[in-house]
Amino acid sequence: MLPPHACEGPIGGIATVHVDAACPNFLVQEICSGVKPEMKELVWEEWLGFPAMRMVNGRFPLPTRPGLGFDLDEAKLKKYPFGGTKPMARMFHEDGSVAEW
Repeated sequence: MLPPHACEGPIGGIATVHVDAACPNFLVQEICSGVKPEMKELVWEEWLGFPAMRMVNGRFPLPTRPGLGFDLDEAKLKKYPFGGTKPMARMFHEDGSVAEW
């Protein structure tokens, strides 16, 4: 049985639902969103320019448009230019292998 974890945001969530639909052993999908839109979903909608995915009768419907089923609004993305990344803090064992963080 396949119970995927998907908390990477709306684009990753939509992509994961597509994978679920293609897996014969799919069981359940974890999504880090509430049943009703909260502030974090509204922020994603503002940044990306399309509404957050919502369950309908306990299921996530697959988009009917080509590809992942949405178009990014480049004008909205321009309001939030990429500011770089920071490395994630990690802990290492004495032998150099990555430890739990």
